[in-house]
Amino acid sequence: MSDKAAAIGGIIDIMKSLWDLPADCNEGELFAYAEILFDRIQAGESKDALNSYLGGVQVESLDMPPSNAFEGIVDRSVALVRHSG
Repeated sequence: MSDKAAAIGGIIDIMKSLWDLPADCNEGELFAYAEILFDRIQAGESKDALNSYLGGVQVESLDMPPSNAFEGIVDRSVALVRHSG
């Protein structure tokens, strides 16, 4: 479980570095999105599916403007999870 927690923490760091998060976004919310992304990567979902999920989080859940920042998060998160596993 500690490997999973460390990987999720790494994904959160990636999200924080690439997204200009809204002021009302809290750690718990970000953890939930990162954990879902981690689980989906572990399940072997395609990059298209992961991009679709995280793009929806960016625009619909976090009310951030559309951009391709989620693609960088997905790419770096996939590399992180594959390296940690």
